[in-house]
Amino acid sequence: MASLVSVIVPTYNRERFLAEAIHSALCQSWIDLEVIVVDDGSRDHSFEILQELARHDARLRIFRQENSGVSAARNRALAAARGDYIAFLDSDDVWFPWKLNLQLHLLQQRPDVGMVWTDMDAIRPDGTSLQRGFLRHMYSAYQRVSADELFTETFDMGQLGDADPEHGHVRVSVGNIYPKMFFGNLVHTPTVVLRRSWADQVGPFDTSMRRGGEDFKYHLATCRLGPVGFIDVATILYRVGNGDQVTNRENSVHFANSYLRTLTDELREHRKLLPLGRGEINQLFSHAHDWLAYELVQSGPSLRGMRHAALAIYQRGSLGKSWRTLIKGMLPRMVTKLMSRATPGKPTQTQQPENTSEVPVTQASLSTPVVNAKRVSNSSAEISVVNGSQSEKVSATSLSADGSVRFETTQIDRPTPRQPITR
Repeated sequence: MASLVSVIVPTYNRERFLAEAIHSALCQSWIDLEVIVVDDGSRDHSFEILQELARHDARLRIFRQENSGVSAARNRALAAARGDYIAFLDSDDVWFPWKLNLQLHLLQQRPDVGMVWTDMDAIRPDGTSLQRGFLRHMYSAYQRVSADELFTETFDMGQLGDADPEHGHVRVSVGNIYPKMFFGNLVHTPTVVLRRSWADQVGPFDTSMRRGGEDFKYHLATCRLGPVGFIDVATILYRVGNGDQVTNRENSVHFANSYLRTLTDELREHRKLLPLGRGEINQLFSHAHDWLAYELVQSGPSLRGMRHAALAIYQRGSLGKSWRTLIKGMLPRMVTKLMSRATPGKPTQTQQPENTSEVPVTQASLSTPVVNAKRVSNSSAEISVVNGSQSEKVSATSLSADGSVRFETTQIDRPTPRQPITR
């Protein structure tokens, strides 16, 4: 007996692509499904298109709400879902007709696996092909961990029995990837199918992450529950180039900030589940600060960027090549534009930004360091990081107009507080 699949579709102002996306779900070879679409306050004709589609297929269920963000829309659909399995579809993407059948076959043959995701092909807004196998290109975490590190089993789909002969050669990998997910997201939401029992344990998407990052937090919680599976074939066409996607540079700071926030929260609450030492955790946070610093610099001069770069250097324990490149790119603009207000020789401590979405830098392994930036002259600056009894100073001096920079890193000896005399 077939099991019902609930397809979760949030949408906002996607009238151009909406019908194609919905048709790709309704035309699946796995016919026992319901498609739940939540219109998140669209201002175009999206809802009228949905009403027309629903008149022709009772499996399409539509809801409408005031604009509240993609997480709130997904949560509304999840609350209405009646299926044994949950799948996600974005309203500008397209599923291949055999997608659900392929993933459900793995889930039904392997009851220990709770979630399955796949690769994807990228297309342009006009539907023309952009890149095949886009998953590893979009998610840089795949460059940091190998398949051998991620999974404990790898086999052909055909080994599961009664598999579709057309996809019998497709490679399947299974394992507990929760520790490796901390290096960055590996899962693309519109490729996911998971058991309803797992979705109930994970709970709703975080509605506070309206600008991005809610997917990573959700998938991290999913992978915490047990073994997951990856099918190494594209099952969707992912449309690249729409303004509200992760591929939009404007949202990159929010994604980086959300990653740091999720990392901090997850380690605080589930540290005992991770077989990671202090050094590995420091590396994770160094990477998180590195990413956020880089994105802040792309947006223009930023003291926040300098602060996160300094924290990354401090936690990594040395000034590596990547940091030389990063700070070199930051200082020519930032020293002259942002630190010109500081009195030469007088340190200016960086303040917490007014944006309340900024994540407080609190880690499981380190107390919060104090970061100070000081303009020494028109061509040089210092960044010092003080954490308890340990301190480090990075001095940077611009040598010429071409932007070359000389770096010096020194340890600052802090005197031990004098002990009171007891009689």
